[in-house]
Amino acid sequence: MLFKEEILKDIILDSIKEHVILYDKDMNILYANKSAGDSLNLPKEELINKKCYNLWHKRESICENCPVKKAMDTKMPQEAEIKTPNGRIWFIRGYPVLDENGNIIGAVELTMDITEKKKMEEEIKYLSFHDSLTGLYNRYFFEEELRRLNTKRNLPLTVIMGDLNGLKLINDAFGHEEGDKFIIAIADVLRNSCRKEDIIARWGGDEFTILLPKTDKFTAQEVCERIKRNCEKYSIENNNAIKLSISLGYATKEEERENIEDIIKIAEDRMYRNKLIEGKTFRESVLLSLKSLLWENSYESKEHEDNIETLCLRMADYLYLSDVEREKLSLLSHFHDIGEIALPPTILKKNGPLNEEEWEIVKKHPEIGYRIAGASYELSIILDEILSHHEWWNGEGYPRKLKGEDIPLVSRIFMIADAYDVMIRGRPYKKAKTKKEAIEELKRYAGIQFDPNLVPIFLNILG
Repeated sequence: MLFKEEILKDIILDSIKEHVILYDKDMNILYANKSAGDSLNLPKEELINKKCYNLWHKRESICENCPVKKAMDTKMPQEAEIKTPNGRIWFIRGYPVLDENGNIIGAVELTMDITEKKKMEEEIKYLSFHDSLTGLYNRYFFEEELRRLNTKRNLPLTVIMGDLNGLKLINDAFGHEEGDKFIIAIADVLRNSCRKEDIIARWGGDEFTILLPKTDKFTAQEVCERIKRNCEKYSIENNNAIKLSISLGYATKEEERENIEDIIKIAEDRMYRNKLIEGKTFRESVLLSLKSLLWENSYESKEHEDNIETLCLRMADYLYLSDVEREKLSLLSHFHDIGEIALPPTILKKNGPLNEEEWEIVKKHPEIGYRIAGASYELSIILDEILSHHEWWNGEGYPRKLKGEDIPLVSRIFMIADAYDVMIRGRPYKKAKTKKEAIEELKRYAGIQFDPNLVPIFLNILG
């Protein structure tokens, strides 16, 4: 019966994932289960009479703070986490073994490999304090650090607030994947522009904040200038069509009595003020960059746009249109196809007619253009006109199937001028028409594609 009990104990102990080891009071191993042997790729029997610190830790003496030794010294259970030379992390519990008189005769060790558990805990901890896209700290961590660093010994304490310029425009023009690249790029610039002890965080979607302990306002100004220079350097080195740009504002807490929340508010207000000042110039440069890309990747050209504008404004003169409508015609002449920037160049520059699938892709560009224009104050005046510049008088255009005078007047004028200039200029895959042929085409499609009331006026101004 005793033999069977011994076998049963072995089966139980060898089925346990934890290492189970029995030591004498000199730390010699008297028993080890299968899991303990497996961790060393040895049969468990080969562990008998060996020292644990020789086997697992490659040492000649007991590990500092060894819970098994402590359990024997204190006659109380002990536990600890220990890292072995191979990088594994172990959670060890030591239990004293006493004789009938209460004297120490050894100890039992239960050990679990918690390496993966610790990795997971570290990952969770990292994610709870960091922004997953940029690797910068998140707002929660920043606010915790703000409370910790908001002390007299860290004065002067500076806060820099930053707002990435043009993110919505980039998202609408090129997609969120490209927008994310810009966010990551500005995060790298901020890292390279600050000290290791500075706390850099992603505050929101396109907003960032930096906490600089023991930093006066003069140094803060230098940091802001360095960030601006590094943005320019990044754009040049990466040949960015759209320049990396961030609007910044800073404020410094110099006295203990000042409220740090007020300092943040001042920095934020200064950032928004700078964004208003810098924003117009930046948006204009972005639009010009988008236009250059479009000319490069499609059959659009400045000459074509200028011709359309001239024809449209002659129509505006004839119709005595308002200054607002004239401005709309000028803008639409140059930015009607801005949505094509998001389309594949292989489609835009295809040397031949489009197939059905390609045509469906092209038909998305008015809606994309509408979104891009919505992100730009300068183009917001022609939102509806951009969306409507491929609608037909008979309702068979796209994207909204508008009909007749439901189509904005500016779009109706533009469509005639655009079609005429395309016909007489031709395309690489389509022979140019003569002026007479183009006029006949306009007449043929009056009341179908074009406003039948505007076509005669257009023909009249052609002379």
